[in-house]
Amino acid sequence: MKLNKLSFLAGAIALTLTAIPFAAQANLNSSSPVIVAQGKKQGPLSRLDLTDDQKTQIQEIKKSARAQMKKILTPQQLQTLREAKASGQNKRQALRSLDLNESQKAELKKIRQSKRSEIEAILTDEQKQELREMRQKFQNRRGNRPQQPLS
Repeated sequence: MKLNKLSFLAGAIALTLTAIPFAAQANLNSSSPVIVAQGKKQGPLSRLDLTDDQKTQIQEIKKSARAQMKKILTPQQLQTLREAKASGQNKRQALRSLDLNESQKAELKKIRQSKRSEIEAILTDEQKQELREMRQKFQNRRGNRPQQPLS
């Protein structure tokens, strides 16, 4: 009886050790949304079939916007923002935790609007339409609630 249990246990371990590399390889080759969701969070732009040139331009626009934001925020607010992001908060939640004054809110709003306009300017008409549709679907899922202001 002990021999049967021991043989069964050894067989189970061998099977597990053999199957793990195959399962790992299958996950790497999979286009499963679960795998994608585990990576860096993807926004609506990632679904637009952007060209490499568009991706590069968008990265530069976002980099410029981040630099502008850093000029508006105090060192303490920047530290709070870093900590909020490190704790897993999304951008909107992190910004709400900053206790921004009215001037800062207005400046950040200008930066966001400018970034959005610059990004839309590099999209094709089809990509713009698809982006509008995605935004509309998002608003419908939210129940057409107005966006909450920052802070």
